Amino acid sequence: MKKILSILLLNFCLFSCYSQKSNSDIIYFLPSSVNEILIKELQKRGPNNETYIVLDKENTDTYTIYLNRLSNSSENFWVKHSNRSVFIQGKLIPLYFYSDEYFSFAEKGETVLKKLGTEEVIKKTINIRENTFFIKFKLDGEIVK
Repeated sequence: MKKILSILLLNFCLFSCYSQKSNSDIIYFLPSSVNEILIKELQKRGPNNETYIVLDKENTDTYTIYLNRLSNSSENFWVKHSNRSVFIQGKLIPLYFYSDEYFSFAEKGETVLKKLGTEEVIKKTINIRENTFFIKFKLDGEIVK
């Protein structure tokens, strides 16, 4: 009887760990005109370049895409914790929204919630993209800039 209880307890522990919710991937497909420009830029940068994309919505039908090299830790946080990616030339390139930088903190949610009632500082980071490759386009694929 003890063996059966032990086996049931072990199975329960294993299955409860396995049944945790996993992130589903959201894959974006850009208009072909935007895709072509991004492919050319990625080819210039070479195969060993770790890049990610930031998507910004300027108005109802105009979007801006920033192509960035993975470098500083706050960007790594959003890239690591995003379940979004863009499909370009058979590869998935990580994607997050520009608004993520404004409306969230580059820390795990539980850490931020613990700091709210204390004197600990919650870091707010905003990335400046002055010399970053970008494409402005309309929803139908027309390149604006």
